[in-house]
Amino acid sequence: MRKWLAVVAVLIVLLIIVLVAAGPFIKSQIRSRTEAYLRARFQSDVQFTSFDIDLYPRPRVIINGLSLRLKGRTDVPPLIQIQRVSFTASVPDVLRQRYTIENVQLDGLQIHIPPKGSGARPRIEGTDVDLAKKYPVLIKEIHATNGLISILRDDPKKPSRDFPIQSVLVENFSFDHAATFHAQLTNPVPKGEIDCTGTFGPWVPDEPRHTPVDAKFNFSNADMGTIKGLDGTLQSSGKFSGPLDFLNVAGTTETPNFMLRISGHAVNLHTDYTAIVDGTNGNVILKPVIARFLRTTLIVNGEVADLTPEKGRTIALNVVSATARIEDLLYLTVKYDKPIMNGSTTITAKLEIGEGERDIMQRTTVDGQFGVANAHFTSPSVQEKIDSFSRRGQGRPEDADIENVVSGLAGNFRMANGSIDFSSLSFKVTGASVALSGTYALDAGQIDFHGKLFLDAKLSQTTTGTKSFLLKAVDPFFKGKHGGTELPIKITGTKDHPAYGLDLHHNDNPKKTN
Repeated sequence: MRKWLAVVAVLIVLLIIVLVAAGPFIKSQIRSRTEAYLRARFQSDVQFTSFDIDLYPRPRVIINGLSLRLKGRTDVPPLIQIQRVSFTASVPDVLRQRYTIENVQLDGLQIHIPPKGSGARPRIEGTDVDLAKKYPVLIKEIHATNGLISILRDDPKKPSRDFPIQSVLVENFSFDHAATFHAQLTNPVPKGEIDCTGTFGPWVPDEPRHTPVDAKFNFSNADMGTIKGLDGTLQSSGKFSGPLDFLNVAGTTETPNFMLRISGHAVNLHTDYTAIVDGTNGNVILKPVIARFLRTTLIVNGEVADLTPEKGRTIALNVVSATARIEDLLYLTVKYDKPIMNGSTTITAKLEIGEGERDIMQRTTVDGQFGVANAHFTSPSVQEKIDSFSRRGQGRPEDADIENVVSGLAGNFRMANGSIDFSSLSFKVTGASVALSGTYALDAGQIDFHGKLFLDAKLSQTTTGTKSFLLKAVDPFFKGKHGGTELPIKITGTKDHPAYGLDLHHNDNPKKTN
């Protein structure tokens, strides 16, 4: 027994001597392979603050201050910066042609995605090298914590879009097959937590943007209040798949308390959406989004992209609906105890939301047109005035059988900077119509409309008795082109206290449309 123990001791001493003697060679091999792998993987210049290797009891590499800078991009921060990288492997695994790394730990990972201007080189260039053959490495586990993804802007004066990373776990990564991953990160606006699981790869060396991804995600507790002018808590789930630059995304959102600040009314907003996302720059094509709240459905198509350097990242949408309700739209957008009218509505609009910190209503422009059919006013006193308006327009001011009159409302408008400019706004009932143009201030509720009142009846026929007799003298002065009456009118004041009157000195009155 003693003899065998002595033999073992001698062998251990000899092994230690061999390892000590071979240590510099082993360290050099590990370092050169690591540098070559990173340089090929990311097509970048590689720098270390320090590169240390422990060989006992098994090889362990510790890299401090790792920096990978895209070749030729000295105008932006490095593509990847990591405060500390550590990984372990066995001696045979790192020396043979096919080697395995057990575990890679990344602390303080920062990924800076630079802007790509017109004609600029790709962020990660392709290569015709067969990376799977040249670097046949298998990394069993990559774990990153407390990291950051930072998307840089075309305009260096604008702040980057930052996504804090809580945790990323990648398992069984190599160049020749897909790896599984689980990521948890924070979306900045609206602020909420994203949890994502799926597969990534295999890496496509000649066209990295074609590398496939297949994953599911959950976006939870997103605070819509981080967007000025909105409120509510959004939940979303879905899946995405495809190459990095052409990801097909499908999902749903639920916001049970969605609210616009200008109205203060919360609604349950549900959306079903499909989209195409360019994972290399964050641009999104929406096709379509179906949004539902109360009894209204809106169909939305558009894109989210950096349209121009001046506008920055912009949401550009086309909105249509043939199944909307005017009471739903008013409830969502106007600060009333209850909507003033109800009725079926059609709407077509082009909507643009620019980036910035201002209230969303100040950053939104809308060009559109709408029509309301069979509208009824919810206030009995207002509806009675509409009924009376119709009676007078028909020349039957005392006909009590004319009641519960339905109305038609239509208009073309542009909303910008918190104000709506109506190039045309028409209101019709049996026997009468109004054609207006003007503005409405969303926050102040200020009204300034000018236009024409058209009646089928003569002015003297809108009343009875002595008033009717006296008005016959002025009938010719307010005669319409097709008979009846045409009066210039104005509506000013506020939505709560409107003022109506003749507008004899205003020359920009719209003409009646057929």
